[in-house]
Amino acid sequence: MDTVWIVVADAARARILRCEGRACHGITDVEALSHSESRAQNQDLVSDRPGRGWASAQGDARHAFDETTDPAHHERDRFARMVAERLKSAHHEGVFKHLVIVASPSFLGALRDVMDRHVAQTVRAEVAKNVVKIEDPEGLRSYLPDFLY
Repeated sequence: MDTVWIVVADAARARILRCEGRACHGITDVEALSHSESRAQNQDLVSDRPGRGWASAQGDARHAFDETTDPAHHERDRFARMVAERLKSAHHEGVFKHLVIVASPSFLGALRDVMDRHVAQTVRAEVAKNVVKIEDPEGLRSYLPDFLY
């Protein structure tokens, strides 16, 4: 029978579950990943204030420079790379044959951007919904398609 891994994630937490076959019977937890930095406020992620510059060469008005990237997005992307690496190593070990991703829309996009192309070919379904707080593995089944592949 074919093993299916189900990744349920948002920018701070990810759960990996497994089941067998197209109908996905017997969903069980495999592991949980977390990234506490994604829960932090922006002011806690940045060490100091942005730099300041002159408005013009002749003027004396100053302004603050904008951050080049949002610290929260940076941490989300770091966690997406971490989850993608875990999936890549499991795929190369032959642990799963099919992959289903249930993630918040922004994290789903970040994960797509960094996922290995061989792992991406195993994705059979994507659900853009944040259900990471649902603890019961069978409770997650209602968010999945009837047949996964």
